[in-house]
Amino acid sequence: MSLPADDPVAALNLFQFNAMAQYQSGDPEYGTPEADVSGEEAYARYSAIAGPFITKLGGHVEFSTPVDQVVIGPEHPDWDIAAIMVFPTRRAFMEMLSDPEFQHASRHRKAALANHCMLHLAGAPFSQKG
Repeated sequence: MSLPADDPVAALNLFQFNAMAQYQSGDPEYGTPEADVSGEEAYARYSAIAGPFITKLGGHVEFSTPVDQVVIGPEHPDWDIAAIMVFPTRRAFMEMLSDPEFQHASRHRKAALANHCMLHLAGAPFSQKG
């Protein structure tokens, strides 16, 4: 996050879901029927909360799509979904991450994912689309 705070940023996310969500002992869902969901279902819970944060801060999901196969690179991990989120500024992205309600919702993302890779990209090409 050493780059200029007012520059737009895009985040390329690669997601690999757990077959079943892996809630932790401190999570309200742990040990309840609410924990007995797939990783994809747990991620949908996270998305339902995170989506409004992204929108409120002027961001959007540019695209989200299943990954068909790895063509160049290691065979594993096998990514399930690739997505690009765009924020008008890095500051807006950091504001989202520091919000206590967003942090609490992140338990669903953590339970959902076996692996997650996030790469920050220059956001200008995405934010200047018209």
